[in-house]
Amino acid sequence: MIIVSMVLALISLPPLHLFTPGTIQINSTPAVAPELREWHGGTGELLLGSGSQIVLDPAYAGQLQTTARVFQQDLGTEINASLPIALSSKPGKGNFFFTLKTADGGIGNEGYILGIDASVTINAHTTNGIFYGTRSILQMVRASFNHMSLPKGHARDYPRYQERGFMLDVGRKFVPLAVLEDYIRLMSWYKFNDFQLHFNDNALGAGNKPDWRHQYAAFRLNSPAFPGLAAADGSYTEQQIQELEQVASAHAVTITPEIDTPAHDLALTRYRPDLVSHRYSKEFLDLSNPATYSFVNSLWNTFLPWFHSSQINIGMDEYNSRDADKYRRYINTYDAFLKKHGKTARMWGSLSQMPSKIAVKNDIILEDWDNTWANSVDMVKKGFKIINANDHLLYIVPHASYFNDFLNTRLLYERWEPYIFDLNYPYLNLQPGDPHLLGATFAVWNDKYTITSVADITARIEPAFPVLGAKMWTGSTPATSYEQFESMVGQIGQAPGTHF
Repeated sequence: MIIVSMVLALISLPPLHLFTPGTIQINSTPAVAPELREWHGGTGELLLGSGSQIVLDPAYAGQLQTTARVFQQDLGTEINASLPIALSSKPGKGNFFFTLKTADGGIGNEGYILGIDASVTINAHTTNGIFYGTRSILQMVRASFNHMSLPKGHARDYPRYQERGFMLDVGRKFVPLAVLEDYIRLMSWYKFNDFQLHFNDNALGAGNKPDWRHQYAAFRLNSPAFPGLAAADGSYTEQQIQELEQVASAHAVTITPEIDTPAHDLALTRYRPDLVSHRYSKEFLDLSNPATYSFVNSLWNTFLPWFHSSQINIGMDEYNSRDADKYRRYINTYDAFLKKHGKTARMWGSLSQMPSKIAVKNDIILEDWDNTWANSVDMVKKGFKIINANDHLLYIVPHASYFNDFLNTRLLYERWEPYIFDLNYPYLNLQPGDPHLLGATFAVWNDKYTITSVADITARIEPAFPVLGAKMWTGSTPATSYEQFESMVGQIGQAPGTHF
């Protein structure tokens, strides 16, 4: 009986697995969106504990404090512990260590080096690089089985494109400040870096209607310098813009302001009827009137100091082609105006439809939104730098039957790259790696403002960010199917600090 009992006991033991050095499991690429550009897996995991700290290199402590505090708060919500921030030139076991000391010039201004072993180290050239590294760490924690561990390994991560943007039409649909701040957090989660706000617009075709004075139009910046100009149904004060800038800066996002002239300006022409075009739509400014320039100068002199961005979008889309000469001179006027203020002008690509012997300065950056209004290949030949904002591929118009109600994320993931402006006509596309192409931006236009809610906007941009972020940061990843990518995004979850 004793022998039988021993045999039964041996049978009940779990099977033994013998490992040889050649079968040691190397950590696969962790769940991060956008996917890491380079990953060299180690073995095992680093378990975070209550004794862990966020350690800053003393040589860069002042620069890294804001990023450290954001990471402290975001990580705290994941692991239910607020890690202290400390200063030391050495990481220390189990800690996070941030430093701006690295000799790797290949990662650029936004890339970072991530090492996970006995401690977690992030090296970068800028605070933005450190910040993006913290987003990757948070996503790894989210995807781990216990929400407390990180896979050991080494990553080298850096963006393929410098411009990774999102544009929001707040001119036709006011979006509260708190929501804009949440959009910044959402953008940063997927390593977007440019939030363009379109601050003025009007109902479609409003300037051509007999009752144009009573059609919907809005200007969203509120300054006592222009009493009565800001929209009654919502606007932003200088103090609110500064708050938004502070949140954006802490999340490696730039706010790019847009005051759209000389078209889409019913809010301006109703405020100053003496500036309205006498030949065209009443939403057009009169480019023959010197007072138009004085007024637009005063707008920019007032509102330019509110924003920190080095680039400013001056609009310039969809003016009447019969005034192409005046239109092009107007563009050059505001290119020169912004240069005097140390800024670079951006505009919606429109020059193909506005032929003229007047040359437009090619130091202006073109947001190329339509292949007819601006042929990207032709614009590059003229020396312009380009941001792909193609309407058929990258425009969202909630509840509309034109462009996209929701972006076709599968199509974009499987077939699109930022150098592609048309999927059917390759001659309209730029060559991969063209140095004139800065990147891409997608846009939400609130043409249907009467039936569009803020929740409608959020529902449309949330699925777009991970796919477009992947394309602009990492590029194509053929080894990862669309279904696998979406599953990974599901593991990563919602951006920390948001309230959607």
